[in-house]
Amino acid sequence: MQKRPLSVAYILFYLLFSEDTWRIAAGFVCAVFFGPLLTQGRNLSRGGEVMVWLMILAIGWSLTAWPAKKITAALQRALKAASKQRWS
Repeated sequence: MQKRPLSVAYILFYLLFSEDTWRIAAGFVCAVFFGPLLTQGRNLSRGGEVMVWLMILAIGWSLTAWPAKKITAALQRALKAASKQRWS
């Protein structure tokens, strides 16, 4: 069996179809959106703020399992449909 050469396009393609990529991105967006709202005016130390942001990121990551699965499934169906159409 021949291995695929490791390239930037291959890595980006793999990341696009990985559920974890979508979950991490959603967790990051949640942290960026909710982080300032939850840490503002609470007199937290820098370590406390980082901990709150990480907790929000983890909660966002865990809540987006179902949407990430649906996104990757839709991308895979679209790729298969495009592949069938191309080779027909």
